[in-house]
Amino acid sequence: MKTADILIKNATIVTMNTQREILQEAGMAIHGDRILKIGKSQDITKEYHAEKVIDARGKTIFPGMINTHNHFFQVLLKGLGKDRGLLAWLEGSVQKAFRYIEEEDLYLATAMGCIELLKTGVTTVLDYQYLHNRPMMNDVVIKAMEDTGIRGILARGYSDTKQFPEAFRLDYNETEQQFFDDALRLSNLHQHNPNIDIALAPGIIWSMTEDGYRNLVQVAKQMNTFITMHTIETKEDNEFSIEQYGMPTIDFFEQVGILSSPFLAVHCAEITKQEIKKLALYDVRVSYNAISNMMMGYKTLPVEDLIKEGMTVGLATDGAASNDNQNMLQVLKISPLWQKAFYQNPAVLSASRVLEMATIDGAKCVFKDKELGSLEEGKKADFFIYNHLKCGSVPMVDSVVNLVYCADSSNIETTVVGGKIVYDQGKIMGVEEEQLITRLQKNAVLLWKKADLYNTQWGKRIDY
Repeated sequence: MKTADILIKNATIVTMNTQREILQEAGMAIHGDRILKIGKSQDITKEYHAEKVIDARGKTIFPGMINTHNHFFQVLLKGLGKDRGLLAWLEGSVQKAFRYIEEEDLYLATAMGCIELLKTGVTTVLDYQYLHNRPMMNDVVIKAMEDTGIRGILARGYSDTKQFPEAFRLDYNETEQQFFDDALRLSNLHQHNPNIDIALAPGIIWSMTEDGYRNLVQVAKQMNTFITMHTIETKEDNEFSIEQYGMPTIDFFEQVGILSSPFLAVHCAEITKQEIKKLALYDVRVSYNAISNMMMGYKTLPVEDLIKEGMTVGLATDGAASNDNQNMLQVLKISPLWQKAFYQNPAVLSASRVLEMATIDGAKCVFKDKELGSLEEGKKADFFIYNHLKCGSVPMVDSVVNLVYCADSSNIETTVVGGKIVYDQGKIMGVEEEQLITRLQKNAVLLWKKADLYNTQWGKRIDY
């Protein structure tokens, strides 16, 4: 018999391969970080032997979901700045806290965000990391990703913090050149890291100079990576672009070469039909952040219009300051509901289409669909085991519909990343979750006090 590291038997496997096969009474052999073989359970168990055998009878295996946009540091700001528009929210919560967040705070926030994602079926996350109030903050995020076992894409962000309102100014303000230098350092440092990738992520159109954007395209080529960016999130994006460059945002991105690069646009809530056609021409991918967009009172991304033009759309939680959690199962349900209401058509974004967006299309959004997003021989062994025999999800007739519309975190029994079991039966491997929770609460309260962050309810100030 051949040897595998993990053997799964008696499962229903939703492969998300090109034929979208759902295999019954199926098995899967895993060696290292790859899937060796998928097939009939009886054939797999005859051909392979493994020390770790998982009997998944009555359970469903799905490819790990891919969260295409996030800001882990915002876990520290959960529940703050509610009921405000983007700029007021930024100034009243995120920017106000920026200067006070320390390395330990960021580590705790990232670790807790990763844990919540793993518990809700996410195996890959893109963290759009724009908190740079001191050097080396990106390394803190990567350390937390590695410690929790999630597959991480550190989208190395840049914000022109010198533009912050005077009350929120920082002592440390990166230049564009420091941004590029550090991105290259991170790329070189992690070029052989199987679970960490580096992308480039300027904050928004007013974050960099025109020369900076042209240089960005060249650095992305040098790093062999992609660019991701908040794009026409609000009407202010185009207003700035027209005033500064004499053209709308998408035209400016075309002019400086961003659209010609591998590009993941985020939000696109203000997009027009003409702009959709232009982005489709360049094969731009788009991250749809339903919950945070609803929370901020944005227009919705017209997902069906993008899909009709052949565009790839992925799903995301966004940061916990505008979501206010890292629960991908909520994203699965709310994302199609908003579209059904927007188009006034219940057939829009079926459960199977939503699952594609969360898995194989999410992999395409981060330019890793050759390795991730489906369960196929030779691909990375990233998946979760789903148990429908729970109060809110039983009875089940269709595992895809059940996952999208009925699931909560209690249904996610096991999460595997790169052939390693990182979450199993309520426990994150190698991490003391309860200690992290206690420390995060303590650190967050201290941060709120330093930054004078609070909520107001019925005209009364609310402090923890």
